[in-house]
Amino acid sequence: MKRASDQRLRRILVIDDNEAIHDDFRKTLSRKSLGPDLDDDEALLFGYQPAETPPTEFEINAASQGHLGLELVEAAMREGRPYQLAFVDMRMPPGWDGVETISRLWEADPALQVVICTAYSDYSWDQIVSKLGTTDQLLILKKPFDDAEVCQLAFAMTEKWLVTQQAGIKMGEMESLVDRRTAELREMALHDMLTGLPNRLFFNDLLARTIALHGRDPRRMFAVLFLDFDRFKIVNDSLGHQIGDKLLISIAARLRGVLRKADFVASMADGTAARVGGDEFLVLLDGMKQQHEAIRVAERLLSVMAEPYEVDDHTIKSTVSIGVTTSALPYASPDEMIRDADTAMYRAKAAGKNRFVVFDSRMHENVLARLAMENDLRLAVDDDQLRLVYQPIVSLESGCVRGFEALVRWQHPTKGVVSPLDFIPLAEEIGMIVAIGEWVLREACLELARWRSLPDLGDLCVSVNLSRKQLVCPNLVERINDIIQQAGLPTSAIKLEITENAIMEDMDHAVTILNQIRDLGIDLHIDDFGTGYSSLSCLHRFPVVGIKIDRSFINNVTDNPDYAAVVNAIVTLAKNLRLGLIAEGVETVDQMSMLRDMGCDLAQGYYFQRPLPSDQALVYAQSQAGMNSGMRLHESNSGASKPSLLH
Repeated sequence: MKRASDQRLRRILVIDDNEAIHDDFRKTLSRKSLGPDLDDDEALLFGYQPAETPPTEFEINAASQGHLGLELVEAAMREGRPYQLAFVDMRMPPGWDGVETISRLWEADPALQVVICTAYSDYSWDQIVSKLGTTDQLLILKKPFDDAEVCQLAFAMTEKWLVTQQAGIKMGEMESLVDRRTAELREMALHDMLTGLPNRLFFNDLLARTIALHGRDPRRMFAVLFLDFDRFKIVNDSLGHQIGDKLLISIAARLRGVLRKADFVASMADGTAARVGGDEFLVLLDGMKQQHEAIRVAERLLSVMAEPYEVDDHTIKSTVSIGVTTSALPYASPDEMIRDADTAMYRAKAAGKNRFVVFDSRMHENVLARLAMENDLRLAVDDDQLRLVYQPIVSLESGCVRGFEALVRWQHPTKGVVSPLDFIPLAEEIGMIVAIGEWVLREACLELARWRSLPDLGDLCVSVNLSRKQLVCPNLVERINDIIQQAGLPTSAIKLEITENAIMEDMDHAVTILNQIRDLGIDLHIDDFGTGYSSLSCLHRFPVVGIKIDRSFINNVTDNPDYAAVVNAIVTLAKNLRLGLIAEGVETVDQMSMLRDMGCDLAQGYYFQRPLPSDQALVYAQSQAGMNSGMRLHESNSGASKPSLLH
């Protein structure tokens, strides 16, 4: 439909059985007969100054009967040049009257403006409204009519038609814009903005439909693969998040490329990948003919995704761990299937990364058991389920007790004693180790304060383990000092042990914190020495007074010359660095004798005593008090009295 070029040309249809009336309308609405006053009338009517624009012109067409007028209106609509206004006579025998004509005209063109021309009427206004309805598209012009009134009606009604059409066009444009923006927002809601892949919401919907189709046709097999890229955090931490984002974009592009390869597997044409967060991706394989096709896909992905990526000036190699589950298991919801694929993926990571694992029902049982233990562990501290046991640390030279190591045990209300090997790694993973570690330190300090108040036990010391999670707590040093002070102990009474792995995760930060702890007067020991990845060249940086040889070396020291050589080297290293030495896990007299001959200072293990509850540990300490007193007297006479366990 033409708009701007036709705004000054108004099309008007006159329907009247008197052809003289046709001529009257043409004369009245011609610019020549109206002269220059029409623009003035327009300005007066609409309240603005007349602009220097081309004059308004009216194209007048006429019909002598209603059905002929209808034909003209229909033809105009087909041509895309509709009439804006129709002047319709009320009485036009022998054909349709004005009401019938108008009704037919509006069926052909609902937007047509109409003026009824009548000197008298067979219909009242109420009757007209009852037949044509209430509308602002209909006015009445009484005969004989005034030229000015005709001109004003012609201009006003055609102007109204134009404004209405323009408003409709604007509204259409707005609706189109809204539709387009809604589609864009929907696209944003269903796709990952970084990689352009479908997101979890999109994937869930697609997987739900796939599960439903499988329910109707079990022969239609499918699988879900959960991908997590190994050591991706290292890329972000070392090269920055911008490089990490570009790597993710490259990963997504490669993943899309793999899923489009026609010669990969037959089902890959139906493969869909989605990014679900961070460096995690999901793949849906639909329409498989056999379940093992999912394994072929996983093998292919391991190979292709492990090829190096070129990102800016960096060559990055990133392997992937994949969890696989298939429609062979009875899944009812997307969440269940994604959960199991996720579980299998974590099993792949735990098995060494860069591999895939296919989910089985035993994994889910293990996850449920682990979840139950996690929930129980969160209650253990508040419900007073934790206990401390104390293992003596003995001098290999004198046999005297030099102190105890405090070890935590979990007395579960229904399962009994839970092994630390089961709950300590879990506590580390879920962050509960911070609360547990603080509880252990507080309980050990309170118990030690009670012991030291007794005769001959005033110099007794206790060692407490410090986890890597605690090491990154912002108020660690203040909390340690507060707990020791609240127990009324000197800081020298507590020894803290930390593994070399925990120190090496962030060595600069660890050295700073350990120096602050050492400044409090607390001795520090490296626990499980020899099992981590510390560099001997860095050992001198750590403010430690001693090291503990891991039990894995002690277990084999008498049977394997290689282990004996390693232990002897550690003893020599400790002496050269002026560090005390504790051997843990001593179980036989031969192990004890060999360690003593090598020059090891202290030891602990079942050979001397198993970990004891606090009351039994106290009895054990008191039974050794005489030997300890003798040892202290000897040290005093020799001028070699030192408070540390390691001297």
